[in-house]
Amino acid sequence: LLKLAAARLYTGTLVYNVVPGKYCQLGDPKGDGTGGCSIHGLIDAYRNHDGASSKPPDVTASRRRFLSSSSGRELRPSELGRRGLVVAMEMGGVADTVGSQFLITLGDDNGLSDTVPDELTAAMMDPDELASRPRYLSLGRVVEDGDGVLDKLSRVYCDDDGRPFADVRVGRCLVVHDPYEDPDGMDGLLRKRGVAD
Repeated sequence: LLKLAAARLYTGTLVYNVVPGKYCQLGDPKGDGTGGCSIHGLIDAYRNHDGASSKPPDVTASRRRFLSSSSGRELRPSELGRRGLVVAMEMGGVADTVGSQFLITLGDDNGLSDTVPDELTAAMMDPDELASRPRYLSLGRVVEDGDGVLDKLSRVYCDDDGRPFADVRVGRCLVVHDPYEDPDGMDGLLRKRGVAD
């Protein structure tokens, strides 16, 4: 997420699903929960984009569009019941589809821990059933919310599917500190996206 934020992928993206008091979902440039990619998929898409087309680069063509579901630290049920978690998720519960989408928990009783078996239960489950359960990967947490953004998100008016009636968009993500090395192609990506000279 840090690299995607540095590439300004999230600027202007929608909060496309809100479950009041539970969580909100965002990070999909398409704004409907079906899009997005990893930083590697975005780099590939821009490498293969001719620049002459007014269409955005096609991230679906990259074999590196998604990260493995095991590419981060999986949260235990006891950790999921906290407000302000920033959590990566698989698209539609399909393994190895971790991309740019994520959710932010809006309440302590957010229901996520109910979908993940504890270690003892998981040890007794059929492997296929266990693999079909959602996995949530830790991305971080909200450390400051002086403007009450989490409460405001939780109070957004939505339709029956959780889609806000009014657009709620990410203004900009600012990376204050990135301790990780940039992947190959990051400089070129930033230039092509107009982020760097």
